[in-house]
Amino acid sequence: MRVSLGDVSLFFDVEGCALVPEGAAMRERRTLVLLHGGPGADHSLFKPEFTELADIAQLIYLDQRGSGRSDPGAPATWTWTQWADDVAKFCAALAIPRAVLVGSSSGGLVALHCAARHPGLVAGLVLDSTLGVPTSLEETLAVFDRRGGPVARAAAQRYLTGDTSDEATDAWREHGLPLYGSAAASADLEQRRARARMNEDVLTHFRQGGCGPADPAGQLPAVTCPTLILAGEDDPVSPAAAARRLARSLTRATVTVEIITGAGHGTFRQAPERAFAHVRRFLADLG
Repeated sequence: MRVSLGDVSLFFDVEGCALVPEGAAMRERRTLVLLHGGPGADHSLFKPEFTELADIAQLIYLDQRGSGRSDPGAPATWTWTQWADDVAKFCAALAIPRAVLVGSSSGGLVALHCAARHPGLVAGLVLDSTLGVPTSLEETLAVFDRRGGPVARAAAQRYLTGDTSDEATDAWREHGLPLYGSAAASADLEQRRARARMNEDVLTHFRQGGCGPADPAGQLPAVTCPTLILAGEDDPVSPAAAARRLARSLTRATVTVEIITGAGHGTFRQAPERAFAHVRRFLADLG
């Protein structure tokens, strides 16, 4: 399905009902809007795991502008704030008054911006391995070093500091990217990347700083909704220590942090049973 926001048309998919029969009434369930990472990937990264939650919520899988099956739009609009505003316009178009935003990796940064810019829309945040949490390059490189040694550290340093050469990209794919998770998770990630519709131009735009500042510190005081932060203990991109710092920075929100052992970047993919157990408790507390 598609919905027009004016300058772009966005693709989305839906799983689960917003209204379910319960005796003589229809009971309303939470709507979760799923925001993929990349940036430049698509909603397929959430499938099939999120079917697990279709028994308690309506799930909306959204391809952000420039990604997947949605219109690309102008490169100048590939920014955190535009993606966040797109989410608000999308929810308005579908008459979703209060949504729980689920953001993974860069999708978490989009969710944070949306919660700050449109607080009346967002009933809650679920942030998985979110990008943009206060961290340092050295902290990230230390995890690569611990898990893959000097070769992985060097490959990550070149790629993460903006080296776009073929040599740096190849080294990253061989030595850095596999450390997003376990060996099994790495093989699974390759399959997901193969079936996803990736827009490499958006990813390059991001790596060159075109999406805007990746540090959301200036937005965090405006976030007031309940927030669940999930982080993998072995995540080199969004380290667990950084997730804890993000929680402390959300001074006006009620925040729960769950660090999942044995998982890297993307807890829903690598530890779905534990990750979804935390989400179920979070949604139950929301009511």
